[in-house]
Amino acid sequence: MKSVLLLIIFAVVSFKSQSPVYTLGQSPINKPQNSYIKDTNNILNKFEGTWKYSENGKVFTIVLQKVEMVFIIDYYKDLLKGEYKYINNGITIVDTSNFPLLKSKLTGAKLWEGNANKITLFFDDPERPKMSCEVTLTYSNINGIEKLHWDLKLTGYVSSRDPNMSQATDFRVPTNVELIKQ
Repeated sequence: MKSVLLLIIFAVVSFKSQSPVYTLGQSPINKPQNSYIKDTNNILNKFEGTWKYSENGKVFTIVLQKVEMVFIIDYYKDLLKGEYKYINNGITIVDTSNFPLLKSKLTGAKLWEGNANKITLFFDDPERPKMSCEVTLTYSNINGIEKLHWDLKLTGYVSSRDPNMSQATDFRVPTNVELIKQ
């Protein structure tokens, strides 16, 4: 019985270790099941942290963290997950910091070909469920000041026959600003 158990454990470990690993940014067509797209060059690390935009009573803060080996349908991938908060003249417009990391409102890791300082994430506003959005973040470090350029775009609308779903389609956060690492 012990030898059968050891054989099963060995088979499972061998199977897992044979799953191919791709470098983040590679776009393998027809990724094998259980493959892993890994941030082997630590590109996502520079995007991690707390970033803030503040001007004329408007304060927009995002917090990003790298999460490794997230299961996505039939493969694994390293990606960024995060939250955001927007305050206008002392009034909180939106704050997603109370959402669990698994239900992150910023998520993804789509690199721009040839530019390790540019990444696109999915953006979700909990009060705008009809809106499908992406945000492109461009990292820069000038004279030791780390910045992210935030460029939020609408990519489409989700149709729904649910009468309770919010029909709002306006942005509640800035669409084009520079944030400074805190």
